Amino acid sequence: HVLVRPHCHSQQKGRVVPCSSDEGNADNLERFMQSYRVLERLYEGGLIEGLGLDGAHEIDVRYLLGNCKTKPQLYRGDVAKSALHYAPHLSKHEEFDSSIAKLLQSEDITYMASNVAGHVLSKSSVCPNAYHLLQNLGGVLYRAHHLQLTKDGTTLSHTSSQDYYSVARVILSFLVSQKVVVSPHAFKAEHLADDAPESVSSLSTFLKSNQRRLAEIGVAFEALLKSEDLPEEHGLGNEEEKVAAVFHNRSHGDVFLSKNGVALIPEQGGTLRAHSTTVIACDSGDKFSAHSHRV
Repeated sequence: HVLVRPHCHSQQKGRVVPCSSDEGNADNLERFMQSYRVLERLYEGGLIEGLGLDGAHEIDVRYLLGNCKTKPQLYRGDVAKSALHYAPHLSKHEEFDSSIAKLLQSEDITYMASNVAGHVLSKSSVCPNAYHLLQNLGGVLYRAHHLQLTKDGTTLSHTSSQDYYSVARVILSFLVSQKVVVSPHAFKAEHLADDAPESVSSLSTFLKSNQRRLAEIGVAFEALLKSEDLPEEHGLGNEEEKVAAVFHNRSHGDVFLSKNGVALIPEQGGTLRAHSTTVIACDSGDKFSAHSHRV
């Protein structure tokens, strides 16, 4: 795939704006469309395998779709937008407009997330509890996954000397399980095996059958993206044979949870924000109830 990126700069506001907007530049818009038409001819001639956009604004994507012969198959953007818009159980942060994701989904354009490891690693000191949870889950998932591989008689051609999965591999596998394309930039030998397509695909498939771990990764990932750390005593990521209750709030308002008739405080996961998910460690037989107001 060859990606093209429209780029216009507003002299008045000093920022990048959509080329096809009123603030855009007609010459830059025309150059963008000319570049795309060249790619269309290359695609029609079989010289390239696909067309794509790199970080284009929604307005420019709509303009392109209305004026092209071959629509793009791929869209590359920051991992924050891909996760918050494509992983259905992660909440939508007010900073990100969901309309671009809805447009891409409706047009069957695949999202490719960039800056995956860098984005997460940069937040490790800001959200130490969330980051530590991902580190802990790397060990938990390694043991559970390899136990399953042994039972199935399966071996991976790409293996690492570590007895845990790195945070990067956990996140990459999580995103792939949510149908987000990832493009690792690993170049060191110790990272190549961890980020190999076979390695990520195998763990991603394993995650799809483990909703508890999938939800725990999602909660930690969301916290890192928002720079809002988890409470220190979150109780997630353990290997005990306990029950983990996963709650998804699909409504537009907050929901308040109670366990065994006692209201849970926010630090215990008792406040479930609109369009978000929480995971609460509990015991078999615990009963939960949800309320639209605090009880």
